[in-house]
Order: sequence, then structure tokens, then C-alpha cells
Amino acid sequence: MKIPGEPPTKPGFAAWYGLLQVSTRLTERISAELEARTGLPLAWFELLMQLYWSDERRRRMSELADALLLSRGGTTRLVARVEAEGLVVREVPPEDRRATYAVLTEAGRDAARRALPVQIELVHDTFHSVLEDEEVAALVRIFDRVLQHNEWPCRPITEAAAMLEARKG
Repeated sequence: MKIPGEPPTKPGFAAWYGLLQVSTRLTERISAELEARTGLPLAWFELLMQLYWSDERRRRMSELADALLLSRGGTTRLVARVEAEGLVVREVPPEDRRATYAVLTEAGRDAARRALPVQIELVHDTFHSVLEDEEVAALVRIFDRVLQHNEWPCRPITEAAAMLEARKG
């Protein structure tokens, strides 16, 4: 008989819990190191990269919130902090006064370009370097399947990775 409060022993739970542990700890380590080496908090870097790889280096705030996995209010506060540093600006197009866009500035573009190699190095050192290429490919397929099964509004990981590779530079 299962005792309430006893840790679950099913492999599926262990896999999910391992994913939670790895994700949280990697995010903490990468965030701290990225900020120490570039001056950019991880959330700022992610915002800058979402704009850097977007058409015209801009995104509608509501789309940005979905991409950043933040609430609308959380995105507004993040953009306001980054805007205060001159890395983005907000624009309301005259043809649609209901829409607000976050737009990458030249300073934001430069910050993103400087931070990207550091982020790539950190991800490699803390994650990719301990995995075989086949394991990485399996993880990508698994994460895509979970995201699609739950019908979350996101681009499949494989598609996003290909898009990012094509837009480097």
C-alpha cells in the first residue's frame, strides 16, 4: 500500500522530476554566469534574442509574452527595465493604436551579439558536453512531442533551432 507523502516510484515521475531538477539548476547556473560575464540577466538576454531573431527586430508585446513564457504584465515590466537601459524601445504604430511593439535598438543588438557566444559556451559546457549527439536528438524529439501533445502555443524545437541557425549574424 502506498503511504501518503511517500515519493512516487514510477519511472515517468522520476523522468519528470529529473527534468525539473536539471532545468532549474542549469537555468540558475547559466543565468548567474551569463550575468557575471556580460552584465545581462538571463531574462534580458532571452528578450533581446527574441527580438534579434524576429523579422524587423521587433515583436508585438502579446506575441513576445507567449515566446518568453511570461504573463502580459511580466513582459511589460521586463521590457520597461530593458528599455530604461536603452536596449529596446516600445512603439505604437499609427495604423493600429491598440498594438504595442518592442523594438530592438542598436545598443540592444550589440548586447545580444556580445552575449550570444557566452550563452552558447555556457549551454555547451553545462549541458551538451555531457551528452552524446544521439541523446541530444532524442531529447529534442521528446520535448517536441510533449509540447505538441499539450497543445502549447510554441514553435516546435526542431523548427525553432533551424530558424535560429538560418538567422545567425
